[in-house]
Amino acid sequence: MAKMKIQISKDDFEQSILVATSSHSEVFESVRPHFYEAYNNIQKRFLGYVGEEALETNERLSAAVVKAVCLTAFLGNVRHLDLVLTPTGFGVVANNEVSPASSARVEALIEQCMVACLKAEGEMITWLSATEGWGESLQAKMSIPLLVFSIEQYAFQVKQELSSKQWKDKLSALYEADGVMRRVISDEQMDDLLEMERGAKDKDDTAVEIIFKVRRCMIFLAEGLLTAYSNERARLLRYFDANLDKFPLYANSSAYKANHFKEFQNEKSKPAFVFNS
Repeated sequence: MAKMKIQISKDDFEQSILVATSSHSEVFESVRPHFYEAYNNIQKRFLGYVGEEALETNERLSAAVVKAVCLTAFLGNVRHLDLVLTPTGFGVVANNEVSPASSARVEALIEQCMVACLKAEGEMITWLSATEGWGESLQAKMSIPLLVFSIEQYAFQVKQELSSKQWKDKLSALYEADGVMRRVISDEQMDDLLEMERGAKDKDDTAVEIIFKVRRCMIFLAEGLLTAYSNERARLLRYFDANLDKFPLYANSSAYKANHFKEFQNEKSKPAFVFNS
């Protein structure tokens, strides 16, 4: 069995799950046997071999992975721990008698940890995309299938926190928004922007601005804010036109031609003037 390339202490665990803080180690000791399974899943889904090697030199990535492992292991086993509320957090008891109030608090704890885990995953992806070689990996394609790939990116734009269920619903809407934006700027250009976001290609300030505007368009569509989307789409296309030499994929696409199509005006001065039309 391969070893984890991270170390997780009781302090690490309690910093990741604040309500698990306790003068005793019951929760930590109950979850610790499941750290490796959680780490292995994260390695396969997010890190890959390139990301795993980067853990040895990238402290911020390592910290995000530690947090994600703690939260993933805890969430995978929390319903089997017989948690009860203690003066300093949650503890584990040997019986199955959990009061309704405690059950409600445990459910609230689970939701809190689910959101925290989503945020930790987003942070991991951000640091991984800055890791040389990761952007070409299968993990990069799975982790960043859309230009809006983290709950915090979405929350930043809408200025409100999302529950785990809300984020799941928004993701479905974002996939539809991705399809709309692909018709606006072409599949080729969207795929190129995704390669930049994964770190497989370099991006300059112009590309960063384009990605930001596309991201806003997608979020406005997912929110059903059609007027805001229309305005942002117009700004996006104007920005593309002002920097067309830097985006040949869009410039040579059918999407560009469609965006600049002008309906024929039947005027007498035109060589193709049609009588009795």
